[in-house]
Amino acid sequence: MMNFLINFDHKLFVAINQSLSSQWLDGLMHILSSKWAMIPIYLIAIYQFVKIYKKKFWVPILLCVLAVGLSDSISSRICKPIFKRTRPAFCTTMNPRLPDGKPGSQYGFVSSHSANAFAVYPLFVVLIFGFNEFEKRRKYITVAFVLASLVAYSRIYNGVHWPADVIGGAILGYLIFLLISRIWENKFKVFALKN
Repeated sequence: MMNFLINFDHKLFVAINQSLSSQWLDGLMHILSSKWAMIPIYLIAIYQFVKIYKKKFWVPILLCVLAVGLSDSISSRICKPIFKRTRPAFCTTMNPRLPDGKPGSQYGFVSSHSANAFAVYPLFVVLIFGFNEFEKRRKYITVAFVLASLVAYSRIYNGVHWPADVIGGAILGYLIFLLISRIWENKFKVFALKN
């Protein structure tokens, strides 16, 4: 069973990284993988936090920092050293395309990019729209998950992660999102909204 899953993971990687690749997509996938590309989203979120929470805008920012800190630390400092799953560029049977020329560090399970995106993008939506404005929240949370999925996909496309790495990262990030959003709802929301 494990061999079947690994073979499927490798075949899916080859399909995304090589068969479905094109020159015009290379630039877009490089942007999606760049940590600097998402700065406009962070700035929009901070602007909304200041607008909604006034002097207590630091509370949602603190929770976002906590979410990214947890997802990044768990993926990089716990999962990668424990699982020691080599990235595609370090696998002797693979010859991945590396459109941005970066193979990444040796180990890749779980993807930090994927974990961070799935932890913080939907959290932005919950902190801006809360649990009360359900229709708006549902629409924007779908956008958040689509954006996080594109970031995860770009990591496979760019040849630095196996599909299982980004799926693992997405699950980790989503669990952290659920944890932080519950902490927000139960502990911090009333405090942050109180004048």
